[in-house]
Amino acid sequence: MTRRILANAAVLLVLTSALLTALHFSEARGESAYRQLEKFVRVRGLLVDQYVDEVDSQKLLDGAIRGMIATLDDPYTVYFDAEELEQFDADVNGEFVGIGAEVDMFKDRLRIVSPLEDSPAWRAGVRSGDIVLEIDGEDTLGLKLPEAVKRLKGEEDTPVTILVRHRSGEEESITIIRKLIKVPSVRGVRRLADQHFDYMLDKQNRVGYVRLTQFGERSLNDLRGAIQELQDQGVRALILDLRFNGGGLLESAFGVSDLFLTEGQRVVSVRGRGAPSTTLDASDTTLAPDLPLVVLVNEASASASEIVAGALKDNDRARIVGARTFGKGSVQRLQPIGEDLGALKITSAYYYIPSGRKIHRVEDADEWGVDPSAGSYVAMDADAMLAMLEARRDTASERPFDDRTAENPVTPEFLRQVMQDPQLAGALEASVGFLNTGDWPRVGEDNSVALERAKRRAELQRQLDAINERADEIRAEIDELAGPEDTDPEAEPLAEAETNEGGTEEAAGQADAPAAQEAPDAAALDTAPEDQPQPEPESAAEPESAAEPESAAEPELQPVTP
Repeated sequence: MTRRILANAAVLLVLTSALLTALHFSEARGESAYRQLEKFVRVRGLLVDQYVDEVDSQKLLDGAIRGMIATLDDPYTVYFDAEELEQFDADVNGEFVGIGAEVDMFKDRLRIVSPLEDSPAWRAGVRSGDIVLEIDGEDTLGLKLPEAVKRLKGEEDTPVTILVRHRSGEEESITIIRKLIKVPSVRGVRRLADQHFDYMLDKQNRVGYVRLTQFGERSLNDLRGAIQELQDQGVRALILDLRFNGGGLLESAFGVSDLFLTEGQRVVSVRGRGAPSTTLDASDTTLAPDLPLVVLVNEASASASEIVAGALKDNDRARIVGARTFGKGSVQRLQPIGEDLGALKITSAYYYIPSGRKIHRVEDADEWGVDPSAGSYVAMDADAMLAMLEARRDTASERPFDDRTAENPVTPEFLRQVMQDPQLAGALEASVGFLNTGDWPRVGEDNSVALERAKRRAELQRQLDAINERADEIRAEIDELAGPEDTDPEAEPLAEAETNEGGTEEAAGQADAPAAQEAPDAAALDTAPEDQPQPEPESAAEPESAAEPESAAEPELQPVTP
């Protein structure tokens, strides 16, 4: 009885809140807010009183809330019940044990936005853009994001096995040992004997290199320290690598932009239907206003990364090299529903870079995110990205650089052939070319050519994904129809052969990954998006939030990181 009273009280509180909100819009609706809520209450009452089995009122309420949110088709607007909210706060504010990957939901499936560098998922071979089909043998279809994250987390040193479908269509079972996730967000070329990072990539031309893996609380100070160290060494140009950076804190993204921009230059605008428009402009604390700067981005650069890249590009402060970014430019705010009633992480606004372009990717849009500078689009398909990541894993990202000397310097050829990284090679070529001539050289394709090809590849990838999903459904139906008499050892191979004959398996094996992906947002980092990245790591907690300057200290809400 007590439980039912509490459940009914929760329903009453939620409905009262919904009623007050709905009254603002009732005159514009064909059906009044009162009638809408009356419908809900009557349906719930009939289910509670007349359904053949006893009904859990709390589950009915949670299901109704999640159902309303599902109609928005927005993976970043999420309801947390009291238990999920407690876990969310723990992820945002502290360390956690898990596989170390930023995840989101894509077409009712769990998707890997980006594995964190040096994390268990990264070392096990999980790739950005992987679709997680199973967790420990249980299908993820229709699984809610908080529940999926909960299954991926667990006690330290315990295993979890996931079945993933790579963007090539190939399926792979991967066992990962959970660990405490704590990844440095600022990295250099290699570690020295004392474990300190060396940030000078090309000692001959004095070109520095800093890789920012996420926008966390310490990222700005760590980046400032790296730049000051390079300045002490007489750095002449800097490469800032934001590839596979899923985002993070808005405050951190603003601070990073502020290091390179001069006072008054626009960083980002925030506009939403229910909130006043706000803008963030650079302050007078510029650290490196004149240092030639190249920013590396790719399809897994999301949210806060896109804010920084867009601000530096639109203010003509940096050369952007790589590929179009993910397109995760929505602002989430955490709105408590009531004591012990959970909270709603709700999309409240969009980010706009100084040119006025909206970062966020919406369905059927031709523009989103940040594009490379003219003549600087350096595409990398799934195989190329995998080769680059394998080169990093095999060499710990550092050993090959130990062999570099004044007589054997780091060159674009070395980066292409040994490190399998044509984008970084292009960034170095651009930097050295500018230092030698004062003009940025052409190091890649024009955006129009590359993006048209990427668009076609994305269309083909969507078709392939649909084929793979349908193949999964057909296999499941075949399994259901199998009876005790179906013991012929040739029965299963025959079914498989028929599938291959139809082209499903062959198509999955030969397909190329799309050049454009989507991306993410969470709470201290970013979670995210739709059709994008390729494998690599970076990011670490949950969604993003903070939109307005006065709330910049709040975490930006984004992809979730188990």
